Amino acid sequence: MDFGFILETLPTLIKTLPLTLYIFFISAFFGFLLAVLVAAIRIVKVPVLHQLFAVYASFMRSTPGIIHIFVVYYGLPVLLSNFGININNIDRMVFSVIALVLYNGAFVSEILRPSYLAVSKQQHEAGTSVGMTRWQTHRRIIFPQVLPIALPSLSNALIDLLKDTSLLFLIGLIDIMGQANIIIANTYGVYQLEVYVAIAIIFWILSSVLAYALQLLERYYNRYNRQEG
Repeated sequence: MDFGFILETLPTLIKTLPLTLYIFFISAFFGFLLAVLVAAIRIVKVPVLHQLFAVYASFMRSTPGIIHIFVVYYGLPVLLSNFGININNIDRMVFSVIALVLYNGAFVSEILRPSYLAVSKQQHEAGTSVGMTRWQTHRRIIFPQVLPIALPSLSNALIDLLKDTSLLFLIGLIDIMGQANIIIANTYGVYQLEVYVAIAIIFWILSSVLAYALQLLERYYNRYNRQEG
């Protein structure tokens, strides 16, 4: 293994890091919003939508992420073309975000829903007993208890989302993995192992930083529980 080539390759790969991180943060944000919507509808059990979202969550969680990327990238233009809408010229990044949002939203919804249900009904009644509205009860009592319960699983979901961005090169997106494949092609595969090791180092560092940040957030929300214990 040529460690010198690994060090030489890292700066080239890091140049594409902003695109990967941009897609990650956008997908995480909108995926969380989608997850909140899905979880809320399933908790309230809105007729029809409850069943539809249950099927959606089950399907997305039971099928590989690469399938969702291909279905969105190749299937969405075909579907919308039936309604006279042409999206073939849209940037690949848009398709990437849509696929990751749908995938991540399903997973996170199944984290938020049981976390919400884990808060006892007495907590809801406590807010009502002191004259709080339903929204005030959720904002001041329920949500602050839901987040610490959900955070460990949310951390795993975010790290998985970060790793899932490595699949986007399959639809031609020039992110870190896309750039890695260009380097491999330009070197005729001679330094293939070195390039993949460089990629592994980058994702390892990113995942470690993300995990540490989420651990700090978890400790922050659990600080009162520790004090009470």
